[in-house]
Amino acid sequence: MVAKFDLNDDSVVVVIGTGAGGGVLSNELAQKGVKVVALEAGGRYLPEDFINDEWESFGQLAWTDARTTSGDWRVAKDFSGLPAWIVKAVGGTTTHWAGASLRIQDHEWKALTNYGAVEGASLLDWPIDGAEMAPWYEKAEAKLGVTRTGDRAGLPGNNNYKVFEKGALALGYKEVHTGRMAINSAEYDGRMACQQTGFCFQGCKWGAKWSSAYTDIPRGEATGNLEVRDHAHVARILHDDSGKVTGVEYFDKDGALQMQKA
Repeated sequence: MVAKFDLNDDSVVVVIGTGAGGGVLSNELAQKGVKVVALEAGGRYLPEDFINDEWESFGQLAWTDARTTSGDWRVAKDFSGLPAWIVKAVGGTTTHWAGASLRIQDHEWKALTNYGAVEGASLLDWPIDGAEMAPWYEKAEAKLGVTRTGDRAGLPGNNNYKVFEKGALALGYKEVHTGRMAINSAEYDGRMACQQTGFCFQGCKWGAKWSSAYTDIPRGEATGNLEVRDHAHVARILHDDSGKVTGVEYFDKDGALQMQKA
């Protein structure tokens, strides 16, 4: 049952975005009985809607609106209009990502200790380490179905990989494989195995690559506690004099300004 909450219902939790953060959080809250309104700037596309054509898919999924930025960092003079693979759709960038799911290595947790200070940089050691994070990594890997973790096999190598593997082994590398990927190497969590189509960035038409669009979002909706409003472009987060958030203003699919209390 898909929920429909009133704009004046201030008991709901409003989540902005439906990707790896917002999509998962919306489902987790909904599963625990919390009423959630998830606002998503883009449209809703399921595997059958994805386009196995790089340019057409960009037009379907990417954020093509002009963007405003702050700060002095620019990659081009026309930065605000520069096309970028930032997905504007339910599922966010979990629709477009490659699926690579690597753990931070031990030496990376302590970058300052291992590499020393860098002039002009604020390099720090993490206050946590891999051992502390291990159970959380394991939980995430099981949720996403990450290959080469748990008892999940790795993905088979394509022809490009086989050429790379041959060269790497010839150079003396000992550990060469297709990596840890949130792409099913066998049927898992109700989703089929990778079909090696090669259009991972354009949305997985098989649902083999993990995305919140067709995992967490529909599961959250099934509880009756989650309403996803697509084509809802957030404009402002409102708060009272104490700083407590009271609602979110957004433009709906018709361009009308709406305000959801929270």
